[in-house]
Amino acid sequence: MVIHRFWGVPIFLGLMYLVFWLTFTVGTPPMDWIEGFFGWLGETVAGFWPEGSESVLQSLLVDGVIAGVGGVLVFLPNILLLFLAIAILEDSGYLARAAFIMDRLMHKIGLHGKSFIPMLTGFGCTIPAIMATRTLESRRDRLTTMLVVPLVSCGARLPIYALIIPAFFPQAWRAPMLWGIYAFGILLAIACAKLLRATIFKGETVPFVMELPPYRLPTLKGVWIHMWERGGAYLKKAGTLILAVSVILWALTSFPKLDTVDESLTAEEQQAAELAHTVAGRIGHAMEPIIRPLGFDWRIGTAMIGAFAAKEVFVAQLGIVYSVGEADEESEPLRDKLQQNYSPLVGLCIMLFMLISAPCMATIAVTKRESNSWGWAIFQLIGLTVLAYVITLVVYQLGSHLGIGI
Repeated sequence: MVIHRFWGVPIFLGLMYLVFWLTFTVGTPPMDWIEGFFGWLGETVAGFWPEGSESVLQSLLVDGVIAGVGGVLVFLPNILLLFLAIAILEDSGYLARAAFIMDRLMHKIGLHGKSFIPMLTGFGCTIPAIMATRTLESRRDRLTTMLVVPLVSCGARLPIYALIIPAFFPQAWRAPMLWGIYAFGILLAIACAKLLRATIFKGETVPFVMELPPYRLPTLKGVWIHMWERGGAYLKKAGTLILAVSVILWALTSFPKLDTVDESLTAEEQQAAELAHTVAGRIGHAMEPIIRPLGFDWRIGTAMIGAFAAKEVFVAQLGIVYSVGEADEESEPLRDKLQQNYSPLVGLCIMLFMLISAPCMATIAVTKRESNSWGWAIFQLIGLTVLAYVITLVVYQLGSHLGIGI
């Protein structure tokens, strides 16, 4: 039944939905607990200093170390649950049959049937999606899949879309715009996979020859070992690197400090001035001539630097540079600021650039770990950023020339 010409695909999609649900729905409460714990820990540590203290040590511990460790551990429930589900499917003998079902479709874009699972998982989070490429035997298939998976819109990009789309597009256009940005990411991932297989990973496609294993009841010990080995690898290898990058990003957005406080500014305006004075703010200003052809200014550039820590940070960083204080995807004051300063075409270009450009630091770290090479991680970082620049440049310049959305 599970490899039936008609029933095989619905059964497969149903099981993939269960994997997706287990990973991202069941995983949400423990993620919230971990996030809440580190929020409490940060407040507790900050409490050792007087209120309003500008201690560098306090900021390092709270905003650098604790926030960095929390940023690593918050993904652990997703990763453990994903590999729990994959271990059950693999040990039971079903995963080989799922690869058989999807191989015809995936073969057309130069990928193995098993590549479908990481691609699907990428809609939730790119990190477990890249780790899920371990189910692929061929290194060529693994590298191709992990390099294009970031083009699938992960959950961290959704707050950006949720902020931008209502700010620039009428109600009737909102659902089509959201669907369109997701669909564009999928099509771009397929195109890039075909390009990679025709160039860097050129060669004969490995024929799909597989001995279907007999069905077995997965053992608790086997599933447990698979889950913890892979989860532990994420913490040991990726965690240290992610923490180091978190501290670097903290330093970039914290120094140098302003020497004076302008009493005429509100607290939010003072915070925006401080961010503009930091290394990240100065890099944002320096980037402006480069990103101006995309319709972006230094404010968007500064927010993109912060988004390297995590894509959803882009929204909070915009809230700071526009002096609206704490901001999320439902912030009406921030939407008003965006409407006043940018056109719908720029809003579309922001979404395109954040979809395609350099994935978050955790993704780069996991790519390095899974490929066992800094070369592929840097290729992913630079390649996706250049691709984002080119596509966004074409869209903005063409839209401006034709007078669309300006």
